[in-house]
Amino acid sequence: MSNSNLLQSIIEAAPDRRSFLNKIALASAAAVAMDKGAGIAFGQSGAPTDVDIINFALNLEYLEAEFYTVATSGLTIDQMGIGVTGSGTAGATTGGAKVNFGTNSVKTGEIANQIAADERAHVQFIRTALTGAGATPVARPAINLNALGIGFGGVTDFLQLARAFEDVGVTAYAGAAPLLTSKALIGYAARIAQAEAAHAANIRLQIAILGIQTAALDGIDILPPPSGTKYFPVDGNSLTATRSVGQVLYIVYGNKANATSGGFFPAGVNGTLNTSTAAGTPMVSNGLTASITPQTMTTSQASISLDASASTSSSSAALTYLVMVAPGGLVPAILQTPNSPRSTIQFVNGAGVYNLVLTVMDGTKNSDGTPNTSSIPVTLTYKP
Repeated sequence: MSNSNLLQSIIEAAPDRRSFLNKIALASAAAVAMDKGAGIAFGQSGAPTDVDIINFALNLEYLEAEFYTVATSGLTIDQMGIGVTGSGTAGATTGGAKVNFGTNSVKTGEIANQIAADERAHVQFIRTALTGAGATPVARPAINLNALGIGFGGVTDFLQLARAFEDVGVTAYAGAAPLLTSKALIGYAARIAQAEAAHAANIRLQIAILGIQTAALDGIDILPPPSGTKYFPVDGNSLTATRSVGQVLYIVYGNKANATSGGFFPAGVNGTLNTSTAAGTPMVSNGLTASITPQTMTTSQASISLDASASTSSSSAALTYLVMVAPGGLVPAILQTPNSPRSTIQFVNGAGVYNLVLTVMDGTKNSDGTPNTSSIPVTLTYKP
């Protein structure tokens, strides 16, 4: 990708760069005020400017670029000559390792190398855009690639983590685009989002073909086969989901609400948009909503019961329930039957965090012929 100035058309229309930055801040504030009146949810207080939003995206691009670059080369992006300096607290990238992709029918290694190059180009492109506009890019924050304990042990867990990053990236751009005030920015953000969507579709197809299990990141997540039913992460209107800044940070901070650090960003992201909110709410899929009690809890009991009987469907068909292990935690014993909303979780691997996901099905079909499902994450902490 060319390092053309993403903001050039706006800069040229302004008398000087300081004037440009002042105008873009005022325009963004007005747009956010109108959007709040329309009921758009924000994870942060105040009015983010276009520069704030782009710098938030840069944090995520640093993370994706580091993941793919380390996995394909064993090097970090600065070791590959990519700039990482800027405003905020600079940090190093730790964890991860070069993955042994071997050879397979879906060419995972070749595709990973191409995505790695794309993500490094996105970092350069956004940094050049901000610098050209007279703004300062945020520095790469500290990144812990081992936050979930997966991603580098082989093709399976590489694709599990890649799927999570790509699907979150698509929804992050979908959520951020309406907040931008510049048409030029919206156009370039859309093109980056389309590149991320192409990556996501390819990764999801690999997972489906190879039969790799995945788990929902939050209630918004739409899983590919075999864990889910949709090759493409779209709703009943064939639109991708959106996540607010706070909902994205909830995931990358390790499923922590109202946090400013954690997970992949142990010291937080740089910039003004840095606080997580609660998880994305359960997706209502054609009248189907997953619900479970408890969804999060800390317990000293060696086993607990989960109750999904509050799940609802507009269909009169009987619901079926499936509780699965999600990445990033210990593996429990799960006792369940598909037709019962109740399941028993036994913390057989000792103290720690156990991440699960509930998927509910009502036997109906979506407009594309796929089974209607709804999912919600569960986080349980066992402290005996």
